[in-house]
Amino acid sequence: MLTETAEMMDIPWLEGAQLIDGCEYLFAVHVRELEELTLGLTLVEAKAQAPITVTEDTGPLAFLELGSRPIERDDTCRVFEIVFDRNHMISYTVLNESYGRYPQTPEIFTGKLFRIFSRSHLLEFTERTTYASGGYPAPLMHFEIVCLNHVFDVIATAPPKIAVGNNAVPVPRLM
Repeated sequence: MLTETAEMMDIPWLEGAQLIDGCEYLFAVHVRELEELTLGLTLVEAKAQAPITVTEDTGPLAFLELGSRPIERDDTCRVFEIVFDRNHMISYTVLNESYGRYPQTPEIFTGKLFRIFSRSHLLEFTERTTYASGGYPAPLMHFEIVCLNHVFDVIATAPPKIAVGNNAVPVPRLM
C-alpha cells in the first residue's frame, strides 16, 4: 500500500467502499502513481465540527463565521489508502469538484462517496475511444470517489485494493 505502517489494515474492497460511503466527507491528501500506471490515493475522513462561537477575525464579515461548522479531520476520523493496480487500470481522471456534475440519466450507480457505475458516460467514452471494450481485456468497471475538492474517476478491469487506519496514522506528504 502507500504507507509502511502497522496501523493500516488491508480489507476487502467492497467493505472498504462501504466504510468510505459511511463517511460524512473525505479529503484527498495524497495522489500519486506508486509505479508506472499504478494509482495510489490517500483519503482522510472529515466531519462537520462544533459550531464556532468565538472568532478572532475582526474584519467586516467576521459575523459570518459565528455559528458555522468547519469541516475538518479529528481524532475519530479514519485514513483510507486505495490502490488501482497497473494490471487492471485503463484510465483515470481527476476533476476539480467545483466543476463536477451529479450523474445524470441514463447513468446508473450505487454508493455515495465511493460510487460504482454499471452504466456511465465515461464507460461509453472509453469503449468508443480505446481498444478496451467488448470484454477486452476484461469487462470494464467504473469507480468514482467523491472528495471535498476532488472527484476521481477510474476505469479498470478489477476493483482496487483498500486499507483503512485510524487518524493516528501519519498522512504521507508530497515532497
